[in-house]
Amino acid sequence: MVSRWWLRLQAVIWRSLMGIGMFLHDIAPPRPRRPQFTRSVKSDSHTVVLHFYCPPDYTQQRRLGHRYPVAVNFHGGGFTLGSATDDGRWANCVLKEVGAVVVSVSYRLAPEHPFPAAVDDGVEALLYLAAHAGELGLDISRVALSGFSAGGNLAVTVPLRLHDRLSTQVKEQLGRSESSQRLVDQTNDLGIVALFCWYPILDFQESRDHRRAMSNNPNKTLPTFFTTLFDESYLPDLADRASPFASPVYASDSNLSEALPHDVYLYICEWDMLMKEGQSFVRRLEGLGKRVRSMMIEKVVHGWDKSPNPFRDQDSIDVLYRDACADMKAIFER
Repeated sequence: MVSRWWLRLQAVIWRSLMGIGMFLHDIAPPRPRRPQFTRSVKSDSHTVVLHFYCPPDYTQQRRLGHRYPVAVNFHGGGFTLGSATDDGRWANCVLKEVGAVVVSVSYRLAPEHPFPAAVDDGVEALLYLAAHAGELGLDISRVALSGFSAGGNLAVTVPLRLHDRLSTQVKEQLGRSESSQRLVDQTNDLGIVALFCWYPILDFQESRDHRRAMSNNPNKTLPTFFTTLFDESYLPDLADRASPFASPVYASDSNLSEALPHDVYLYICEWDMLMKEGQSFVRRLEGLGKRVRSMMIEKVVHGWDKSPNPFRDQDSIDVLYRDACADMKAIFER
């Protein structure tokens, strides 16, 4: 077990370095837009900040009563690093190609806030959007969840957690109908219609060493010092690693069927140690009757689209982003 103070020190250092890397990542033209505004979601003793990327006509159309579909995004970084603005290029693509509002969630990071802080913050974000859909001009019946790496995990585990919270709280509060009815009312119109998961981690039980050894190109996988930092920070209690809200591969078939939407998209990197678990999860969802599109991106490493190299081939990344956006738009327009 790694000491918490050492994990915190490493996290602070790597957050600073990642901030520099993302600055370089954003330099390449066209530079991603910044969020138009933020909203703070207060929950108990903490605050979750939501960053809103909006179409150019958002303010005018909202005043006229137009409601936009919503793409809720979760950033990557092993639940330990990163920020809600890291996926600005993805947000730009969604704005341009889909015309939806993108809401990027600034969830709490480990090791300061281990599991289940991040997944609970994702639930609170969805509940807030559902409760304030009218004033924000959102069509909360058309919600897509997206995420990268750890964020790809959250795109799956947040609806599982929300489904569990709804069913459990209603059962436990039969004698307190006002409280349970409020939760039902908040989620009554909430429709998660699709998931877009980019190279997600789905199983924290299987050892990183085994996954690294079984990968197509072990020398191209994330180094041990990173994976140890991520796993020990987010899930210090080994028992939590089998929770379906951390490792969705351990969710029951009924929960996956009921909590996840019909349309699921997984984008898997060929040189990623997470490739095989992604492929297995795809087959399982297909067996449950989900419409799953899986794409393996050839000869790329985990997080290839977040390269700090400002001279990278951004066009090859944007092609995949646009392809995903075309699918998202088609689902929203059904």
